[in-house]
Amino acid sequence: MADAKLKEKDMFENMPVRKAVLTLAVPTVISQLIVLIYNLADTWFIGQTGDPLQVAAVTVSYPLFMLLSGFGNLFGIGGGSLISRLFGRGEPGNAGKIGTFIIWASGIAALAYSFLIFGFGGQALRVLGTGGETLVFAGQYLFWTVVIGGIPMVLNQVLANIVRTQGRARTASIGMSVGGILNVLLDPLFIFGLHMNVAGAALATCVSNVVSVLYLFGHIIRTRKESTVQLTVFPQKIRPSYVAEVFSVGTPAALQIVLASVSNSVMIRLMSGYVESAVSGLGIAQKIEMIPFQIVQGLSSGVLPLIAYNYASGDRKRMDSVVRFSLASGFVISVLMFAMAELSAPWLVRFFIEDAATIEYGAAFTRLRCISLPFINIEFMLISVFQGIGGAKQAFVLSFFRKGIFDLPLMMLANVLWPMYGLMLVGSVMEFLGGSLAVFLYQRQAHTESRITT
Repeated sequence: MADAKLKEKDMFENMPVRKAVLTLAVPTVISQLIVLIYNLADTWFIGQTGDPLQVAAVTVSYPLFMLLSGFGNLFGIGGGSLISRLFGRGEPGNAGKIGTFIIWASGIAALAYSFLIFGFGGQALRVLGTGGETLVFAGQYLFWTVVIGGIPMVLNQVLANIVRTQGRARTASIGMSVGGILNVLLDPLFIFGLHMNVAGAALATCVSNVVSVLYLFGHIIRTRKESTVQLTVFPQKIRPSYVAEVFSVGTPAALQIVLASVSNSVMIRLMSGYVESAVSGLGIAQKIEMIPFQIVQGLSSGVLPLIAYNYASGDRKRMDSVVRFSLASGFVISVLMFAMAELSAPWLVRFFIEDAATIEYGAAFTRLRCISLPFINIEFMLISVFQGIGGAKQAFVLSFFRKGIFDLPLMMLANVLWPMYGLMLVGSVMEFLGGSLAVFLYQRQAHTESRITT
C-alpha cells in the first residue's frame, strides 16, 4: 500500500512533465475515443437500415440523453478536482468521504432525471419539433438510454474520475473501454439479429454502461486496502465547505453540458423546419465532430488531477509547464483533425449512410462546424485549468459564454441570413470568442497570482 502511494505521489510531483501528462492523458484519450466509437457505432448501424427517420430520432434524442453527462460532470469533475486538491494540500483522509458522497449524490440525481424523462420525455421531444414515426423511434431510444440506463451512465463517469484522481488513468480507461467494446459487439445483434432497430442500439448502450460500472466497482473493491481514496458503503458527514467546493467546480462543468444541450435543442428545432435528411445530416456531422472533440476533452480531463495537485501543493512552475505542453499538443491534434474533416467530409458522412441527400447536407455541415476545432482546444484546456485550481468564477463565465446564451439569438439571426447553413457557423464564431476570453482570463489569473506572491 505504501509503495503504491509513493509511486502515485512521485508521478504528481517529480516525474518529467511530458511523461506525467502522457501517463495520465493518453489512457483518458483512448477511453474517450472508445466511448466515441460506440456512439459512432450506434449511428453507423442505425444508418445501415437506410432509414433517415431512425437517424433523425437519435439526433433529436441526443440533447436529452447528453444531459446525463451533466450530472457526471457535476459530481465527477467537481469531486475529482477536490480529491486531487486534498492530496496536494496533504489532506488525504477526507478523500474517501468525498468519493462516497459524489457516488451517492450522482446516483440519486440520475434516478430523479430518469423518472422525469419517463413521465415527460414525449412532451420534451415534441418541443424539439419531433413528430410522427420519428417521435416513436426517439421515445424508444430514450427509454433504454435514460430511463433504464441513466444511473449506470452517470456512475460510469463518476467512478472513472475517482479512479483517475489516484493516478490510475489506465484502469479508468479500461473500465470505460470494456463497455464501449461490448456496445459495438451488441449493436448488430440487437439492431439486426433481434430486429429491434433504434431500440436495439439504445439497449446496447445501456448494457455497456452497466458492464463498465461493474468493472470499476470491482476494481475499487479489489484495491480498497491500498487505495488512497478510502470509500465507505454509506455517506459520512463532511464539511459544508467541501460540498461547496464540489458544487463550485462541478456546476460550471455541468453547465457546459446543460447549455450545450439547450443550444443543440434550439438548433434541432430550427433545423426541423427543413427536410428530415437535413436533420439526419446534422446528426452525422455532430458525430464526426465528436472525434477531435473527444480527443481534446480526454487530454484536458486527463491532466486535470495533475493541475489540481500541483496548484494545491504550491508548485505553480510545474503546473504552468503542464498547461503549456497540453495546450500545444491539443492544438497540433485539432489542426490535423480540422484538415482531415475539410478534405474528406463527403466520404466520412457516406460511411454512416448511403442516402444522397443526407450525404450532401452532412458534408457541408461537417466542414462548417469543424472550423471551430483549434479554438475548442484552447477553451477546454483552460476550463480544465480553472476547474483544477478551484476557479469557479472563471469556469462559470466561460460556461455561460460558450453555449446557450449568446449563441441562441445568433442562431436565429444566422438562420434568416443564410437559411440552415448559417446555423453551422454560429458555433465556430462562439468558440473563437470563447477561446479568446479563456486566454484573457487565464492571463489575468496568472498576473494576479504573480502580484500576490511578490
